[in-house]
Amino acid sequence: MTRLIFTILVIGVAWGVSGLGYFTLEPLLNAEVWYNEAPIFFTVYYGLWAGAVFAVFQRSIYRWTKLDTPFEYSVYVAVMVVSFGSFALLVLPNLPPVEWTFDTTPVEFFWANSWYFLPKSAEILFQQILIAALILALHELKLTLPHIALVVAILFGGFHLSMALTYDNPVYVVRYTIAATVFGAFAPYLILRVRLGFLISYAIHWSFYAVDIVLIHIIFSAI
Repeated sequence: MTRLIFTILVIGVAWGVSGLGYFTLEPLLNAEVWYNEAPIFFTVYYGLWAGAVFAVFQRSIYRWTKLDTPFEYSVYVAVMVVSFGSFALLVLPNLPPVEWTFDTTPVEFFWANSWYFLPKSAEILFQQILIAALILALHELKLTLPHIALVVAILFGGFHLSMALTYDNPVYVVRYTIAATVFGAFAPYLILRVRLGFLISYAIHWSFYAVDIVLIHIIFSAI
């Protein structure tokens, strides 16, 4: 139980402080859409956060990754990089242009370009490490898979409710909270029961944003 409390505290602090740092940097960068206009900076920013939380949880993560075939693992990573890079560089620029038709201001993801997905990939890695650490800490308590799924769904979805503090678009907050809750319920099965589950979990997480941006360009098409 002590390890679980420690894990939840680390996740809460890392999530909160990283988010606070993200918004604190806004006046310093003078960027309208931060990931679009400062992609390298935020890739490094979330890359450092991912490295920091991995360093904290590396023992438990190494114990469960089961890298029996590092070469095959590397091949899957390479395939993911090529696939995601192709989407960002080839598919996204050719989607129809968008036009916001409401009085409220859209969230910055509405304006995501190819560069946006570089720091987003680092941010997703950071979140995936936190999710894996939480799942493994719960597993060490010998909880059943349904119980682990319930806890992760509640916590991961709950963390996303914090977006209400920075975004005034309730539809955006609710939609992403629901998506995070559903993903949180499914992630434990991938991490604990599926080979290369961490990579699959990452791919699903990344693909959600790819699908979302495609839908945005279709729904809000200016053509």
